[in-house]
Amino acid sequence: MATNFNNSWQALFTPDENTQYFSGEYPKIQLKFKNYNKINAVWMAELSRLIYQKKFSIRRKILNSVQLEETKFFDNSNTQCSVIESDDFAILVFRGSHEIQDWLSNLNTVLTRWPHGGMVHQGFKEALEKVWDEVASYLEILKVPIFYTGHSMGAALATLAASKKPPAATYTFGSPRVGNSHFAQSLIAVNVYRVVNHRDAITFIPPDGLFDFSHVGELHYITGDNLMLVNPSQDFITKDRDSLDIKNIGDYRRWFDPPEHFADHTPVNYVARLERLL
Repeated sequence: MATNFNNSWQALFTPDENTQYFSGEYPKIQLKFKNYNKINAVWMAELSRLIYQKKFSIRRKILNSVQLEETKFFDNSNTQCSVIESDDFAILVFRGSHEIQDWLSNLNTVLTRWPHGGMVHQGFKEALEKVWDEVASYLEILKVPIFYTGHSMGAALATLAASKKPPAATYTFGSPRVGNSHFAQSLIAVNVYRVVNHRDAITFIPPDGLFDFSHVGELHYITGDNLMLVNPSQDFITKDRDSLDIKNIGDYRRWFDPPEHFADHTPVNYVARLERLL
C-alpha cells in the first residue's frame, strides 16, 4: 500500500497529526553507495516527516515497527532533532518549521560569517547553534555510518550540520537557500542531495538575487509528470513549473486547497512522490 497524497491545509500546517507511516515495505537502507540512492531517499523523507510527530510514544512505536530506535532527542528553544539508530547505521533527523518562532528564524535573512566557509542565513545558524555542541558530542561516540536529513527548516539545519561534520550523506527535502555561493562551494565535496518536489515554494526562498543566496548540493528535481531529473537547467525547471499553471486554470476543485506551490511542500507529498519513484 502506497502513501496517499494529501493536498490539504491540515497536512501542510499540522504534519504532527499523522499517525500512519511506512505504508509500504521499503527495501533496506543501502550502505555501500557513492551517489544518490532512491531507496535511502524515501527512508530519509519518511523519517523527516515522522520527526514532526510530537509524541515520543508514537515515534517509538513506528520506528520499532521498522527495526529502528530513537536513541537521543535534542530540544532547545524550538530547535529539535533526534538520532535514530539501527545496528548498522544512524540518522540525524532535524525537525522542520512548525511553530511561529521557527518561521521568525526563517525570516531572519541576514547573512553572517560561517567559520567553515562563506556566509549563511543568520536565523538558521542561530537555530543550529542551540543544539550543536550536544549533538556533536553524541555523534562522536557512534561507530557506524551516519546520515543527516530534514524537511524545510530541518533541511537547512541538516545542511549546516553537514558543513560542520560531514556525514556519509545528507538528504534534504524542500530546503530553502541556506547561504551564499561561497558557502555552497565549500560543500562541493560533501554528499548533499537536495530533493525538490516540483513547485515547492519554500525552495525559492530567500531569493537568489538577495545577498547572493545559493542552493547547496546535487539537485534531484521531481517534475510535474513524476520524473526525477538530476541538476536540470533553470530554464527547464521554469518551463516545467509554468506548464501546470496553464493546466490548472479553471480547476475549481483546488480553490479551497493550498496552491500547488504550498501543497508540494507538504512532507507527506514528498514521501508519496518518492515511493512512486522506487
